[in-house]
Amino acid sequence: MTTNESNLNPIRVLLIDDEIEACDNLRHILHTYVDASIEILGVAYDTTEAERKVKALKPDAVFLDIEMPDENAFQFLERIKPFDFEIIFVTAYDHFAIKAFKLNAVDYILKPICIDELTDAVKKLRNKLQYRKIVANTDYEIEVLRQIAQKEKQQKIALRTFNQIEMVDFMDIYFIEAQGSYCRFCFRKANKEAEVTISNSISEYEELFPSEYFYRVHKSYLVNCIYITRISSDPHYELVSNNKHILPVSRRRYPQFIQFLEQNKFYSV
Repeated sequence: MTTNESNLNPIRVLLIDDEIEACDNLRHILHTYVDASIEILGVAYDTTEAERKVKALKPDAVFLDIEMPDENAFQFLERIKPFDFEIIFVTAYDHFAIKAFKLNAVDYILKPICIDELTDAVKKLRNKLQYRKIVANTDYEIEVLRQIAQKEKQQKIALRTFNQIEMVDFMDIYFIEAQGSYCRFCFRKANKEAEVTISNSISEYEELFPSEYFYRVHKSYLVNCIYITRISSDPHYELVSNNKHILPVSRRRYPQFIQFLEQNKFYSV
């Protein structure tokens, strides 16, 4: 059990999962190993029950499974929006992570649940709720919240390989290379270069990444412009990333690419 729980404000949550055992397990882990101050308002085993309990109980957050018999979590959330609770997804499926990030979910936990990951998720949830509470009243405070939210939003991405999940800061990524229906990520890890291959299309990541830093220079390459060290149009349209990788630049995209670099202060003539 975590320490100093009596000093924490309770977080009011609803558990939504069609498996009774999964709900019982999550409740046990939360109260025994993570944060006993969490107030579990109730459990819903389908989205119809979940909708009713959300309206009646008004939780601060929901712990939400994705695949359920009547409709999945994304269909459920689309149907009841707008909603004012935070979301932590708890699921056995890793391939929905991008959709979860687009919904600005607090976290995405894979089953079987790792206590450390769930603890980190609850800490992030508590911080996010605290930000909302601090800035509840004045226009000035609302602006502070906007700035905090912008700073905190999607700073990391979860990259799942066959046997682990890499949590990588966006700004540590050098580039992404499309390889058919897969993507190869090249990034910095502990001051060394690393790479992983993920089973998602490059277009999904293009929507997710900070548009002021990342640019699709080629149909097969999305690059982080802060690591570009050289650009050339003769004899080939190409760039060098991280003083090492030579990447092609589309002839058609080259003029807009140069304009993008100038506008965002990466390059000047």
